[in-house]
Amino acid sequence: MGGRTEVDLAKLRTVADHVMQAADVIAEMRWPGLDPNDLHRSEVGRATAPDLVAARLTEVVANMRGWALAAHMSADALERVDRQNGDQFRPR
Repeated sequence: MGGRTEVDLAKLRTVADHVMQAADVIAEMRWPGLDPNDLHRSEVGRATAPDLVAARLTEVVANMRGWALAAHMSADALERVDRQNGDQFRPR
């Protein structure tokens, strides 16, 4: 243990921005639905796959946005702590 960990906060923020942009693109995608009347008496006409995909993607988008927000908040917190406590730790 006792190893040193470094985080490039600018890169973390950049990745978070890219994840947020990707989430926005996914959120705007529209999935084609099936009109049951077009497939009268067909099992395919009763398929709910598009609804299931849309619901799952809504969850994926929410998770992506949550991660991006958490990454930005973490970067801000690390920067704040570094500024506040930087003088307390002197190089050996």
